[in-house]
Amino acid sequence: MMVPVSQRVIFPVQAEGLLRGLDPDVKGTLKQRLQEAGLDPDRALPPGWPASKLKEWLDIASAELYPSLPLDEAHRRIGRRFLDGWQRTVLGAASAQFLKVLGVKRTLERLSRAFRTGDNYTETAAEFPEERVAVLTVVSQQLPHYIAGILDGGLMLLKVKGKVSIEQASGDTMSFRVEWEP
Repeated sequence: MMVPVSQRVIFPVQAEGLLRGLDPDVKGTLKQRLQEAGLDPDRALPPGWPASKLKEWLDIASAELYPSLPLDEAHRRIGRRFLDGWQRTVLGAASAQFLKVLGVKRTLERLSRAFRTGDNYTETAAEFPEERVAVLTVVSQQLPHYIAGILDGGLMLLKVKGKVSIEQASGDTMSFRVEWEP
């Protein structure tokens, strides 16, 4: 059941993963702009933020770190960096080890649980039309390139070669094609 937009919240693990993924670049103007947007790396993280803050933070980081790239590509790169940073959180470090044991298919089947550690609204469903192909439906914020970057990072985490394509993005529903090699 989809959480109404007004009740969507992102949790500290999402913010901490983002900050750790952006490190060591969180300084100067980027740091100042993130602080002004409510993400202060020098203070204890609050229990949550309105979900709209995530896009604001991504747009700030994109403008500061990747000013010459289209916003979509910058969001995708930040998604990869997020997953790297998430692995350096306490929850992420433990989860990453577990996911490596599960493998790609079982990880994708359980993706909603992983996303739900970072927010209260993302839902996923995976279908497997071929042996090493998944079509992943994600109901969340309209951030398809950021999510694709997270999925790219997930393949790297699992040490498999593959690719992630955005198949469709309409409203809060997005679908991705994830293909991987044995």
